[in-house]
Amino acid sequence: MAGTRFRSVTREALGNIFREVKIALTPMPKPEKWTFIVGCYNSGTTLLSELMGKHPSISALPTEGHFITDQFLKDYDLGIPRMWVDREDIFCLNENDPGPDVERIKKEWAMRLDLSKPVLVEKSPPNAARTRWFQKHFENAHFIGIVRNGYAVAEGISRKGDPKSIKEGWPIGKSAWQWARSNQVMLDDAEQLDKFHLVRYEDLATDPQTELDKIAAFLGLAGFPDLSTQSFAIHERKDSVKDMNQGSIDRLSAEDIKTINDTAGFMLDRLGYPRL
Repeated sequence: MAGTRFRSVTREALGNIFREVKIALTPMPKPEKWTFIVGCYNSGTTLLSELMGKHPSISALPTEGHFITDQFLKDYDLGIPRMWVDREDIFCLNENDPGPDVERIKKEWAMRLDLSKPVLVEKSPPNAARTRWFQKHFENAHFIGIVRNGYAVAEGISRKGDPKSIKEGWPIGKSAWQWARSNQVMLDDAEQLDKFHLVRYEDLATDPQTELDKIAAFLGLAGFPDLSTQSFAIHERKDSVKDMNQGSIDRLSAEDIKTINDTAGFMLDRLGYPRL
């Protein structure tokens, strides 16, 4: 037993050494643009990142950037999966906050990016609370915010939860507040960003080519290739791009809808989503 533990510790130590050497040898990325996809959980950030990664001038991280750096605390590790607003004191950063090690983050991400591409893309839902910090520390930072119908998002957050921490799923009221507050922080901070573009999930799902070409123009790139015949792997589901809102809304009870209206009605109104 002691020998097994020793071998396990040795492997872990060697893995850490190898990682540190790899980070040290990774060149500092110097793209023309850093681009951050931000938005609430379950709002289409993964879909948008995968779609954007199809552009020949873009390299997008294969997973959420906060998972592949040791510089940010993770919501899952804190026992609040998909619920960063429970600890805004940890997740919110602005240009006046010292924050983590910027160069280390860039190198950790660079190990998973094609540095020959002029536009590097990262997406992490908690980064909706860090846009002003990223603008200060990442050269020529561009931000693409994505919003989605709050009823569908709240249902998705509650249903998915996390079996290790939230076995019964989040209460619908907490999920609605996560959606409302996350968007409130993102939109309020966007007023202080130099380059911010807002996308609606519903528009992206209905006409992805048009929305992607708007993004290309925002980034100063040529239009996207034709993606109409392609399918995409989004959270283990391979499918064409389609609006998944109605299925989520149909799972809500009348009481759920009332709770969402009471908790997040102000953001439904702000974003122009009709109240049910």
